[in-house]
Amino acid sequence: MTDANPDIGALALAFEEMTQYPISGEVLIRYRDGIAVVARLSGGDEESTLREITYNFSSGVIRFESVRGDWFQVDPEVVGPRPDRRPVVYLDQCHWSTLAHSIYEPARITSEWDREAAAELLELAERDKIIIPVSSAHTLETSALFDARRQNLASTILRLSRGWQMRSPVVVRTQEMANVLARRLGISPLICETDVFSLATGAMETTRRIPDASGLPPGLAKLFDRMTSFSVICDVLMNPERISSPKPGWHEHFQNISRDPEFLARSAKQKIIDGRAMALADVLPEAIAVARSLGVSSVEQVSVLLYEEFNSMPFMRLYGDAIGHRLAIRANWEDNDLVDMLYLGCAAAYADVVVAERTATNYLQRAWGSRDVECPVVAKLSDAVDRLSQLMT
Repeated sequence: MTDANPDIGALALAFEEMTQYPISGEVLIRYRDGIAVVARLSGGDEESTLREITYNFSSGVIRFESVRGDWFQVDPEVVGPRPDRRPVVYLDQCHWSTLAHSIYEPARITSEWDREAAAELLELAERDKIIIPVSSAHTLETSALFDARRQNLASTILRLSRGWQMRSPVVVRTQEMANVLARRLGISPLICETDVFSLATGAMETTRRIPDASGLPPGLAKLFDRMTSFSVICDVLMNPERISSPKPGWHEHFQNISRDPEFLARSAKQKIIDGRAMALADVLPEAIAVARSLGVSSVEQVSVLLYEEFNSMPFMRLYGDAIGHRLAIRANWEDNDLVDMLYLGCAAAYADVVVAERTATNYLQRAWGSRDVECPVVAKLSDAVDRLSQLMT
């Protein structure tokens, strides 16, 4: 290579693999002619949970090995819309735990149906027949665990997701609102179309954080960003230390409304309408920001248009109707409801199958209403396998 600053295409002609050793700070380059060169680029990080991070220049696959010996990989990023129609299966954390038990502690699964269903899902995922994405909710909920049980769960999530992520629900609902406003006002949307389930770097982040790759050619800068982003996901999930989750207090507002005598006197139908209005009020700052990016300044106009188009926004519709339904039945609101309603609601709006715990399954199914397709949310892994067998025939 004669170029003083070659990009990834030129490097791929000479390099087979590049392996980073996070703990020592060393990097190993394997040339296609068999020569291997080692260089130290930093002082290393002794607390890293990753032993190796390897990029293969031929396949575009990134492989990770944890300090305790787990292996997982990130598939190459797909440019443009997802090219295949493999079913997407979104798992609530309790069902990820069942899959982890089936690998590491099978005796903990007492139900024969769960054991068989977990084995079937593992086989489908390992054979690349389905997509089981990770989300930032999984990283948050995994942080409540510690030691081997946390790492078993994290390893299962990383191994089966293969880099597939569900985008942040905040990003998804922002995109839905942008599309509605742009269509109704005859404006070209400023936000690019994005798949909800994606291999893109940083897809599950609400606010994209790009590492400093100044001085690198574009292709290498993109690779550096990709390796850094997925390394962070792996390191955070595999960290064996427990981290306390914040309690946002979001649920208290709805708890108070559900007990308010004036609200209780309203009809069930009106409570559902109120739920949609509350959902819009909940996201109004985002809606205003989207409207301003499109050159719309009237808050009232934005609110009216979004309410009129509520049914055309899959996630926002389900989110609002779930709020209305839970208020109508005087459900108890808890700290974790925000995570469930955002992530399970977003998944239900776009995934082929969602496996949730029983309470969330119940209110999402009831909030689904009279849509053209069946609600994808089920409460058992065996039900998920049955749904998949129908989808894949």
